[in-house]
Amino acid sequence: MKFEHYHPMMSANYTLDWLTHTPLKTVHDNIPTQRSMTEMAQVVSQAMQLIMHNQALIWGIVQRADQQFCGIASLTVIPAKQQAELKFIYHPERLTTAARAEIIDYLAAFTFAELDLKHFAVSLSGDDTTLRQKLLTQHYLSTKQPQKLIKNK
Repeated sequence: MKFEHYHPMMSANYTLDWLTHTPLKTVHDNIPTQRSMTEMAQVVSQAMQLIMHNQALIWGIVQRADQQFCGIASLTVIPAKQQAELKFIYHPERLTTAARAEIIDYLAAFTFAELDLKHFAVSLSGDDTTLRQKLLTQHYLSTKQPQKLIKNK
């Protein structure tokens, strides 16, 4: 499987696409970072290399209703564990709990159906208790790492 083929992808309300489809200044301004624009350009370039080398799937998240960039979703695939792990980079006011829940549901289904992996893990921030509770009701399990939940196929 070639990760570069999984762009764009669309959940009900969001498009997940190459980071390079969003202007660098927009990405830089809409995620929490201390990096300079030059450093951010290097980060985006490295992300594209990871995708092309089938090491990760990294998307810019854009709300389709208004074309606003909301954050970044990074899905790291760990073949030895038959697992994919999702992390978000975002400002809470840009990517709501409901938005993240929608994307998590979409990418969990994608991980099981398209990537044929057995486990889907989500890393949450420590203060993300509402989303954590929602995922626990959807058969996600706590792990030894308090901010990580996992769902099995």
